[in-house]
Amino acid sequence: MDNLQNNNLDNNKFKDKINHKFSKIKENVSKGNSEREDYEERTRIYNLINDAENKKSILLMEMGILTYQKIREGYINIEDFDSLSSSLLELDKFIYDRNIELNKLMKKNNTNDCECGNKIKNQDRFCSVCGKKVDNLDDRNMIICEFCDSKIESDSNYCICCGKKVKLM
Repeated sequence: MDNLQNNNLDNNKFKDKINHKFSKIKENVSKGNSEREDYEERTRIYNLINDAENKKSILLMEMGILTYQKIREGYINIEDFDSLSSSLLELDKFIYDRNIELNKLMKKNNTNDCECGNKIKNQDRFCSVCGKKVDNLDDRNMIICEFCDSKIESDSNYCICCGKKVKLM
C-alpha cells in the first residue's frame, strides 16, 4: 500500500514538472508572438515614415523646380508656394507623429528598476510589488505648437517638429 502511495506521489510530482515545463514553453511562445507583433508594427510604422519622406522629397523637388522657374522669369510669387508648403508641413507632422509612435512602441517592453528592486515595464503605472506610482515621462507638461499643432514640452524654445520659435507665455 505504501509503495502504491509513493508511486502516486511520484506520478503527481512528474505531472507537476511536466505541467510546469509546458507552461514555461507556452510563456516563451507567447513572448515570441508578442515580440513578432511588435516587430511587424515597427516595420509598418517605418514603412509609413519612408512613404511620407518619399512624398516630401517629391514636393521639395517640385518646389525647387518652381523656384528655379520663377527666378529665371524674374519674379517670385509667394502664393505659388502656399499649397506646397502646406503639404510639406502636413508630411513633417505625419513623420514626426509616426516617429513618436515608433519610439513609444520601442520603449514599451523596456524595464526599469523600482525602488523596491522589482523590474517594471515603461507602460506600467504602478509597481506590482510595492504599489508605488511609476513616474511617466508622457505626463510631462506639454504645450501645442501654434504653427504645426504638435505636442512639445512646455520649456521648449523651438518646436521639435517644425522648428519654429515657441512663443513663451
